[in-house]
Amino acid sequence: MKRMEGNSLSIGLAKGVAVVLGYELQRTITLPSDDVSDPISRSNVSGECDRMDVALEKSKQDLQDLKSIATDNTSIASAIDLVSAHASMAGEIASLVKDRISHDLVGVEDALESVICQTVGRLTKIDNDYLRERETDVRDIGQRMKRHLMGMTATRLDELPENAIIVARELAPSDAIALANSGIVGIVTQVGGNLGHTAIIARSMGIPAVSGIANATQRITSGMTLLIDGDAGIVTAEPSEQELSEFDSRMAVANRESDTLQANHSDPATASTCQTLDGTDITLYGNVGLAADLDQVLHHGLAGVGLFRTEFLYLQSERRPDTESQRLLYEQMAARLGDRPLVIRTFDLGGDKLPPFLSQDENVDASSLSLRGLRFSLAEKDLLRSQLTAIVRVAQEADVKILFPMVIGGHDFSQAIAMVDEVVEECNAFKRPQIGAMIETPAALFCLVEILELADFIAIGTNDLTQYLLAADRELSAENDQVTAMHPAVLRAIHQIASAAKRWDCPVCVCGEEAGDPEFAEVLIGLGIRELSVTASRSEKLRTAIAKMDSTHASALALKAQDCRCPQEVRQMLRLATKNQMISNGPGRSIDAIESCS
Repeated sequence: MKRMEGNSLSIGLAKGVAVVLGYELQRTITLPSDDVSDPISRSNVSGECDRMDVALEKSKQDLQDLKSIATDNTSIASAIDLVSAHASMAGEIASLVKDRISHDLVGVEDALESVICQTVGRLTKIDNDYLRERETDVRDIGQRMKRHLMGMTATRLDELPENAIIVARELAPSDAIALANSGIVGIVTQVGGNLGHTAIIARSMGIPAVSGIANATQRITSGMTLLIDGDAGIVTAEPSEQELSEFDSRMAVANRESDTLQANHSDPATASTCQTLDGTDITLYGNVGLAADLDQVLHHGLAGVGLFRTEFLYLQSERRPDTESQRLLYEQMAARLGDRPLVIRTFDLGGDKLPPFLSQDENVDASSLSLRGLRFSLAEKDLLRSQLTAIVRVAQEADVKILFPMVIGGHDFSQAIAMVDEVVEECNAFKRPQIGAMIETPAALFCLVEILELADFIAIGTNDLTQYLLAADRELSAENDQVTAMHPAVLRAIHQIASAAKRWDCPVCVCGEEAGDPEFAEVLIGLGIRELSVTASRSEKLRTAIAKMDSTHASALALKAQDCRCPQEVRQMLRLATKNQMISNGPGRSIDAIESCS
C-alpha cells in the first residue's frame, strides 16, 4: 500500500484502475540541431510562414473536434468557451510566430518555441493565481502546433479500461475535454493548480482530482488499483482489503449525501440556506472568473455570485472589449442566476497585469502603470466608463451590483461613485446599482469610516489583504505557512473591518479563497462575518461544517486566535479545541475547552 498526499483539485471519492500517460505537457520536442541553430534566408520566409499556417489550420480542426465533444456532453458545456479561447489564442500565437520568422530569419520551429517561452514567462510572473495557470493553456496550444509541424500524432486517450483513473505528470486542458466521454472516474497529476482549466473541467465533470503527487508517473504504474480522496487530497495505491471495504462504505455514504443535497438544491427556497447549530444564518456565494463558472454556482445551490473577477475577460483579449459585448455577457449571466445577485468587480488591472491591448497602446499614461485596482481604473477612464455602462444597463432588470477593487479611501471611492452616477444619467436609467468597495489594503483599514460612509456594501479580499499586511511576495510565499490569513494580524484586521461595518449597518462579505476552508470559516464567523464567497466546489464541505458550528463558541475561538502571536499558534489552538470537543462529545467547541488551549 502506498499513501500519497497532494492537493485537492476536485472533491469527491473515486476507486479505479490506474492508466499512466507516458508523455509530459512540458516536454520540448527535440529538433535536429541544424534546424534549430541555422538562420534561414529571406527567400525561405514565405515557406516557413506557410508551414505555420498549415499547422494552425490542423490545430483548429483538432479544437473543433473537441468543441463537438464539449457540445455533446452537458456536464462540460462550459468548456466550449475554453476551446474557443484556445482557437483564438492559437491564431494570435501563429501571427506572432510569422512576425518572428520575418524579423529574425529563423525557422518556424525556433520561432514557435521562442513565442511560447516568452508568453509563458510573462504569464508566470503575473501576481495572480488564475492568470499564472493560463500558461498551461499556452503550452497546450504550443505542443499541439509542434506536433503538426513535426507530423506527429497525439496520444490516444480512447479505449480506456472501465473505471480508469488517469495518472500523468500534467494533464493538458484539451486532454481533459477529450476524456469527457471516456468514462474515467478520477485524475492524479504531479503538477497543476486549483485554478487551471484542467481542474475546472474536472470539477464540472464531477470527477475527483488530486495534484501535487511527487513523481506520480514513477510511483504509480498502469493497472494498479487506486483510491482517490479528493476532499483530503490523498491517493492510495494498492490498498488492503480492509482499506477497500472502508473506502466503499465512505463512497456509499457520500452518494447518499449527494442525493440529499441535490434534492435540497432543486428547491430555490432552501438552496442557499445555511445555519449554525444555534440558528445563525450564514450566506454562501460563489467566486467566478469566467461565465462558465456559473455552472458550479448553480449546481451547488449557492445564493448567487459574490465576486465576478472581470479582469480575466480583459487579459484574454487582444482588443478593447466594447460596451455591447460586455452587456450581453453580464445579461446572460444575470438571466441564468434569476433572482440571485451578481456582484461584478470592475477590472483589477495595473502593475504586471496588463492586457495585450493596453500593453501595446502608446497612448496609455506610463505613470498609471504602477497603480493597481481602482486607481488604475480611474486613470483608464474610457475603459472603466464602458464597463460601468454595460453593468448599469443590465442592472435595470436584474440584481446586479458593482464592486470596486483595492479601494484606498474616500477620495478614490467617491470619484468612482461619481462616474457611476454620470453613467446612470447618460443611460437615462431609473435605478443606480448598489456600489461596494473591496477592503484589501492597509490604507483602507485607516480610511474605513470614510469608505463606509459611501458604500452600500463592502467585501474583504483576504488574498491581497494578507499579502500587503504581511509584506510578502504572493507568488514566492505560496508555500510559506507564515503568509496566511490565519496570521493574527490579518484576523485582527478582519475583526476591525467587521466591527466597523456592523456599526454602520453595512453588509460585509469575505471573498478570499481561504474562506472556503471550514476551519478558517469558523474563525470568520466568530469575527462577525455572515457572508462568504468561495469557490463553488468547496461549498458543500463548508456548508456541512457550518451546520456543526456554534456562533457563540466561534466568537470565543476567534477572540483567542487574535491573542496568538503567529499562525502556528492559531492552528495549534484550533487543533486542541477540536480534540477537546471530540473528548467531550458535546455539540460545538465548549468555551472551557477553548480557554484550556492557552
